[in-house]
Amino acid sequence: MKFLLIVLLVLVVAAVLLSLRKRRSAGPRLPSARPPGTAGLDEEVALRPDVDPAAVAAARARISADVPDEVLSDALLDATPRQLASMLAAVPAEVMAGAVGRPAGAGAAQPQQASREDLASLKKVSESVDDLEIWSFGDKS
Repeated sequence: MKFLLIVLLVLVVAAVLLSLRKRRSAGPRLPSARPPGTAGLDEEVALRPDVDPAAVAAARARISADVPDEVLSDALLDATPRQLASMLAAVPAEVMAGAVGRPAGAGAAQPQQASREDLASLKKVSESVDDLEIWSFGDKS
């Protein structure tokens, strides 16, 4: 009787393992519903988990080409492609352009170099602030 029970148990385990193996090898691999997460990446030397290339491709199909793949890969550690597309859709175009280092358009104001007069006046202001006694909080007695 024990022998029959052991054989039956081995057959059930083998059937379950075979079924799981078939499911994994059948069909194209879909992006996982759950991102890998960044909980273990607190240290600088922590190894970053690989992001599924199918998840990057799915995100790329929904998100502007202005966003670099490296940014997508980092964001996909904590969000699904659908969540990431939703988050980035809420970002205004000029903010996104500034974030990826591209000018928002021809009408965007370009930063100007400070003139010598501006630098001299800033230096005078900083010297005046240094001369103030606000940094003295009294005796430590």
